[in-house]
Amino acid sequence: MGLCRSLLRRMGFNHRTSPCLAVVLGIVAFTAGSGDAQAQESRLDAILKRDKLVVAVSNSTMPTGFIDENGTHTGFEIEFARLLAKSILGSPDKIEFVVVNAAGRFPAVLSGRVDFGIASATIYPDRAVRLAFTQPYMDSTTFVVVPKDSAIKKTEDLDSADVTFGASNTAAMIDRAKRYAPRAKAMYFDTDSAAFQALKSRRVSAVQADSAAAEFQVAHSNGAWVKLPGQLGSLNGNALFMKPGDFQLWLCLDTIVGEYTHGSRFDEYEALYRKWFGADPPPARFYSAK
Repeated sequence: MGLCRSLLRRMGFNHRTSPCLAVVLGIVAFTAGSGDAQAQESRLDAILKRDKLVVAVSNSTMPTGFIDENGTHTGFEIEFARLLAKSILGSPDKIEFVVVNAAGRFPAVLSGRVDFGIASATIYPDRAVRLAFTQPYMDSTTFVVVPKDSAIKKTEDLDSADVTFGASNTAAMIDRAKRYAPRAKAMYFDTDSAAFQALKSRRVSAVQADSAAAEFQVAHSNGAWVKLPGQLGSLNGNALFMKPGDFQLWLCLDTIVGEYTHGSRFDEYEALYRKWFGADPPPARFYSAK
């Protein structure tokens, strides 16, 4: 009881107030105040005040985020991020891109350096423990690319001591290399572009990459490279990622992604998808008239 009365005095209640009631009222007031503070601290509010998005992206992964021959930062993810800026701030130009590699993309959001990231990040359960993902803006899988004259004809041929298997340096790529080609020599690179340069110089025998990057590289190899039949692993979803704990920002981004991929802005998304992948995206709805 003495402790209760001490707490009463510290919270500003007088001696007539029931100790139990006062403590309950104090907890409620504290909780409500904390909720108000958290609501006021949303990064979305900061974005609106700043009038600019700060987004982590890649500049070395074709066709999602790369520097073209004119020195322009472009690609499917770059243009999709601009659509997000247009939706949130009214202009596709109200955006700042922070270039990250595969290893640096998650630290960039967790440190608060950027508002969110769009850098070919696949949703995995272990990643969801420390990151907040929106719904996917693109489906992908993993393909293997080899020279056209390679003796490697199927994914089972990768599991050989004679094979040097290249990939970007991410946990998912490392896991797949161990699972599908444990006897091969693994070689990892900071970027997909570096991995494909190694394939061009024959430093590696094969490269695994996200389906978008793999298909783009094959299409622009002038017939020098081919994609092996099948895929490594299952279908993946690539999503925006951000620091967890900010429901307001997450809900905004998740809603906008949904409206582009299967809602009111699907026509814009469809045109963007066709531009970069040369194919139609998954239909907006199962009952789509198209």
